[in-house]
Amino acid sequence: MRSLSFKFVLGMAGLATLALLLFGTWHFAVPLIWDYHNSVQAAKPRFIDPNNPKQILAEADRLAWVFNSQAAAHLYSRAEQLFAKSGDNADEIHARVGLIRAQAETMSFVDISQSLAKELDKPVVRNDPRLKLWVLAAKGYTDIEINPSAAKREWEEAREIASRLGEKQWVERADGELAIFGFLEGDSTRAAKLIGSALLSAIAHGDAGGQVRFLEMIGSGLEQEKRYEEALYFFNRAMRIAQETPDAGFPFLSYEGKADALLALGNADQAKVLLQNALAMARQRHKQGHETQALMLLGELSEKIGDRNGATQYLEQAGTIGTKLSYDRMVGQTMFDLARIYREAGDIPTADARLTVGLAASQRIGDKYFLPRDLTALADLKAQEGQTSEADGLYEQAEDVIDAILANLPGPYGESSLANSMSETYLKHFQLVANRNEVEKAFQIVEQIRGRTLADKLRSRRTKIAPDSPAAAAIEGDIADLQVKLMQSQSADERSQLREGLLEMEERLAYARGQAVRIGSRSQMETPAPMRTIQDSLAPEELLLEYVLNEPKSFCLAITRGRAKIYVLPTGRAKLEAATKKYVEGLGAGQSPSLEKAKDLYSMLLGPIAEVPTKLRLTIVADGELHLLPFEALIDEKGQYVVYTHTLSYSPSATVLNILRKGQNEQIASRPFLGIGGIIYDNQEAMIAQVAQSDSIPGRVLRGLGDLAGFKLPNLSQSREEVTYASRLAGPRSVVLLGRGATKSAFRAEPLGDFRVIHFAVHSSTSLRFPERNALVLARTDHAESDNLLQVREIDSLALKADLITLSACDTGVGKLQGEEGVTNLVQAFLFAGAKSVMASLWPAEDQATSALMERFYFHIAQGKDKASALREAQLDLLKQYGNQAVPFLWAGFILVGDGSSGICLKN
Repeated sequence: MRSLSFKFVLGMAGLATLALLLFGTWHFAVPLIWDYHNSVQAAKPRFIDPNNPKQILAEADRLAWVFNSQAAAHLYSRAEQLFAKSGDNADEIHARVGLIRAQAETMSFVDISQSLAKELDKPVVRNDPRLKLWVLAAKGYTDIEINPSAAKREWEEAREIASRLGEKQWVERADGELAIFGFLEGDSTRAAKLIGSALLSAIAHGDAGGQVRFLEMIGSGLEQEKRYEEALYFFNRAMRIAQETPDAGFPFLSYEGKADALLALGNADQAKVLLQNALAMARQRHKQGHETQALMLLGELSEKIGDRNGATQYLEQAGTIGTKLSYDRMVGQTMFDLARIYREAGDIPTADARLTVGLAASQRIGDKYFLPRDLTALADLKAQEGQTSEADGLYEQAEDVIDAILANLPGPYGESSLANSMSETYLKHFQLVANRNEVEKAFQIVEQIRGRTLADKLRSRRTKIAPDSPAAAAIEGDIADLQVKLMQSQSADERSQLREGLLEMEERLAYARGQAVRIGSRSQMETPAPMRTIQDSLAPEELLLEYVLNEPKSFCLAITRGRAKIYVLPTGRAKLEAATKKYVEGLGAGQSPSLEKAKDLYSMLLGPIAEVPTKLRLTIVADGELHLLPFEALIDEKGQYVVYTHTLSYSPSATVLNILRKGQNEQIASRPFLGIGGIIYDNQEAMIAQVAQSDSIPGRVLRGLGDLAGFKLPNLSQSREEVTYASRLAGPRSVVLLGRGATKSAFRAEPLGDFRVIHFAVHSSTSLRFPERNALVLARTDHAESDNLLQVREIDSLALKADLITLSACDTGVGKLQGEEGVTNLVQAFLFAGAKSVMASLWPAEDQATSALMERFYFHIAQGKDKASALREAQLDLLKQYGNQAVPFLWAGFILVGDGSSGICLKN
C-alpha cells in the first residue's frame, strides 16, 4: 500500500555537509504500516489459512510494509469480513483502515479523511493505543494532502504513542513524516535531524521499506536542485532495494524521479520508456494518483522534446484526474505546465485561467516551495498584459515566501541550492523594475538573493565551532580511509565501488552532523545593505559594477560614491555567456587571446559603462559565466589589456563587500603568515586526473587535478621557494609547513585564527559534480587511515580571521555555478570560514609562472600596496618580464575575491 504524498525534495550538501532539505513536486510515499502483532520486517511469505483472519491480517500488514498495496488490498478485505463475523471489533477496524489506505488512489482524499476521522472517534480506537497509532498514521498520510496542520498533529501523536509502546520502527517512520512539516513551516534544521535519524535507523534495522522511502526522498531533492547524476545514484539504490525485497511493490517514485533526471541529462528516450512503464503499471493496479503523476511527467517530457500537442493532451488528462480526486499538489504542477504551454502559444486568457487554478491549489495546501513559482508565473502574465503594478506585487509576494524558506535552511550548501533554484523570481522582478529605471529598488531586488548564503553566514558567523559528535568523528575516519584507498587504487572497477561507498559514508556524515550540530536561527537576518551604505563604502576612485544577465537583455548596475545608474547591455544572457565561455576556454588552454573576441567582450561588458574610463578601481559583482572571466584579460578599444588601466577585484555581492569592509575594524590577527608548500607528491601512487595533459601547454607542471582517478602527482618544484620567499618578507614570526610536514593534521594543529595571511602552494582537486569535495592536496602522513585532502566541508568549519587566503593552485576559483547565489568553490568556503579576501585561480596554474607571480605579489604587499593593487602590479611585472610571450594564461588566471582595497601589515 502506497499513500499519496508529496515528492519530498531532500538533497544533501554534497553528501558531505549538513543535509540540504527542500520540498517539491508531490509524489507517492512508501506507506508506514505497523504489524498488529510484531514489529514488522520484510518477513518471508508463509502459508496463510484463508479462514484465519489473524494470519490474513498479519500477511496484509507484511505486504503493506513493503508498499505492495495491490496484494494487500484483497487480504484486508477478507480479514475485515471474517473479523466482522467473529465480532472482533478492533481487528475489523484495523483491517478496514488498511483497506481504505490500499484503495486511497481511487477515492477522494476528503472522503477518506472523513471516514478515518469517524474510525478515530470510536471508543475502541481511543482506548487501544496500538489501534489508535494505526488509524492516526493512516489519517496523517491522507491529511497531508488536504490539511497539513491536522496531519502534523496526527503524526506527532502517533510518534508519542509509538515511543511509549517501544515501537522503534514506527518512531523512525513517524520522524520521516514529521520532517515534511519542518519544511512546510520553514524549520529545515529540525527536518534535517528527523530525516537523518530515520534513514540511519532504517539502515540499522534492515527496514527495506523505510530505506526505499528515504532514499527516494533524497533522490527527489537532488533532482529538484539539478544534481541529476547524484539523484540517479539514490533512485537506482532505492529501486535495487525494492527489487531485492520479497513481495515488494512497484517503486513508482523511483521510476518517476529517475525519468526526470534522465530527461534533464538528455536521455529522453530512456526517460519516456520508464514513464510509460510506470503509467501502464499504475493503470493495471488502479493507482490513479500514480497515473496522474505519470501523465504529468509524460506531458512535461513531450513538451521538452517539442511535442506540444502531446504535452497538452497528457497534462489535461492529469489535471482532470487530479482535480476530481483533490490531488492539489499535482494540480498545481499540472496547471503551471499547461499555463506555460498556452502562454508560449499566445493563448494568454487560457494560460491565465490555468495558472489561477494552479495557484489556488498551491495556496490551499500551503505549499511554500511551489507557491513562489506560481506567483512568479502569474506575475509574468500580468507584466505581459501591461499590468505592471499587479505584477510588481506578485513578485514581492513570491520573494516574501522565498525569504521565509531561506531563513531556516540547515546549512550554507542547502541555502545556496535553494537560492539558485529560486533565482528566476528575482531576475524577472529586477527586469520589470529596471525597465522602469527604478535604480534603488532594482538594486535591492538583486541584492536580496545575490550572494545571500555568504552574507547570512558572515553576519551570523560563530566564534566557536561545535565539535563533532563521536559518531560523526568515526564516520570522518571512515571517509578518510575510503579516500586513501580510492587514491591508491589502480582498478577502475574497484574505484567505482569505492566511490559508491564514499557517497554513502558522506550521506551518513551529513545526517550525523545534522543531529550533532545546532545551527543558529537566521530568522533575524538583515536586509541587503542599502545603496547609500554601499556608496559610502566605496573609494572616490572606485566603480562597482553589478551584472544581471537575462533574456532578452542584460543589465549592469554602475555605482560610485555619488551616482548609481542602470545600463542596458547590448546582448542577452545566452550570447554573453557563450562568448565568455569560449574566450575563457582559450585563455585557460594557454592560447594567445583572440583580439576580436577580447574586444567584443569588452564592448559588451565595459564599453557601455560611461564611468569606466574615469575610475581606476573596478569592483566586479559577476553573474553566471562572468564569475569565471578575468576582466583584466579583456582588451579595450585602444588594444590594451584592462590590467594596464584598472585595478580589479571581485565580490559575490555588494552586501558581502560591505560586510567584509566593516570587518576591517575587527581585531587584527597577531601573526603575519602561514605558508604550506614544498610537498613531496611523487611517492603517492595514485591521484587525480590528467595532470599536465593539455596539448596546448606541453611539458608544463600544473598545480591541479580533476577527480579521484588513480594518477600520480608531479612535485611542484617552485612551491617551496615561493612559500619561503613570502615568509622571509613576513619576518620571524611566520610559520611554514614544508615537505612531509605539510600535512592536514599539522595545518589544523596551528592556531589558524592567529594568522593574517595563509598561503597554499599545493595541488588542488576540483569537481563540478561534487563541489563540496573540492580540495587542497596536502602531504600524506604515515597513518594509512588519514587522508590528505583539505575539502570544502572541512574548510567551512574553520575559524579564521585572515586578511588574505592565497590559493596558489589550479582552478581554485572554479566551481558549481549556483544562479544568483554565485559559485560553490574553495573561495566561498574560505570566506565562510572568516577570511576577508581570497586569491584564487580560474584555470590550471603553471608552476614556474605562478611562483614568479606570487613572489612579486608579496613584494608589493610588503611595499604597502593594497591587495588588489599588489596583484595588478605583479601581473604587470610578468607582462614586462615575458613581453610578447606573456599570454594571459601565465598572468591573468588569478583574481582577488572579497575586499581587495585594504593593505596587510605583513611584518609585526
